[in-house]
Amino acid sequence: MTRAWDDLDRLVDAVEARSTHLTSEIHGVDHWRAVGATAASLADVVDMASPDAPGARPDRELLLLFALLHDSQRLDDGRDLEHGPRAAAFLEDLRGTGLIHLDDGRAAVLHEAIRDHTGGTTSEQPTVAVCWDADRLLIHRVGFVPNARFCSTLEARRRADAGDLPDLVGPPTWGAVAGLLAVA
Repeated sequence: MTRAWDDLDRLVDAVEARSTHLTSEIHGVDHWRAVGATAASLADVVDMASPDAPGARPDRELLLLFALLHDSQRLDDGRDLEHGPRAAAFLEDLRGTGLIHLDDGRAAVLHEAIRDHTGGTTSEQPTVAVCWDADRLLIHRVGFVPNARFCSTLEARRRADAGDLPDLVGPPTWGAVAGLLAVA
């Protein structure tokens, strides 16, 4: 498997340059990095739960790309239900420019995760499940309590039920997120 990007800083700069709502305190870059850090913590538990089942493990590079892209095409902080499909189309643009290198299978998984992340459904696909759960566990930033029934993984359901929610203060840098996901 080849690396999904050549230069993370260059990719982040390109996404931020084309982001439609970058400075949002709710859905902006701080939230994106918090999703990445939360995905890393969930992936660690999911990996430990299935040490002999590599196919059941989330793709950590896709987790980082989801965090970076999932809200990058929001128009506002309201009920913008089309931001997922716009961000999925943006993923394809980035693949076309060569900033993201994914084979069609991995791209399809990431495309689904980004496109459908606001749908309120769950997934059994490990990467999609962790992507959606990482975003949903952060819903408390807008005053909602995460609901375990909207979580795909056992660990996210446990955290939602226990009120064990991610810290919203000082999300790490992209380099730190990549380190947490072991893709640095």
